[in-house]
Amino acid sequence: MQQYLSIPAVYRWLITILFVGLVVILSVTPGRAQPGDSIFVWLVVNTPTPLQKFMHVAIYAALALLLMWSLEAIESLIARIGLTFVLTVSLGAVLEWYQTLVPGRFGTIIDALLNAIGVVVGLLLASFLL
Repeated sequence: MQQYLSIPAVYRWLITILFVGLVVILSVTPGRAQPGDSIFVWLVVNTPTPLQKFMHVAIYAALALLLMWSLEAIESLIARIGLTFVLTVSLGAVLEWYQTLVPGRFGTIIDALLNAIGVVVGLLLASFLL
């Protein structure tokens, strides 16, 4: 497994940044489909609520795992965990706030907490995988 995870840092960062972009796109996609919208908007709008809640945890777990992987150059595990936690939880909180400005979307404390739970899950996974 280690040989698959030890790719050059530039590629790790590229993967992580692309994933952050995906998280941002998912978060700012309007919650109401309009005529002419893409299938992507339709999928976001029609995702059942329980699946949306699960995705908060899963996506932020993956994000924390990717960020821990990208920050591998930081030798202090405590510093890497702390930085990953602060960055990913902050991103989740900011995106939840921003959703209050997006038509048909609602930023909630519950979703921000689900994001934070996902971060903790991702950090636990990272401790076993990296």
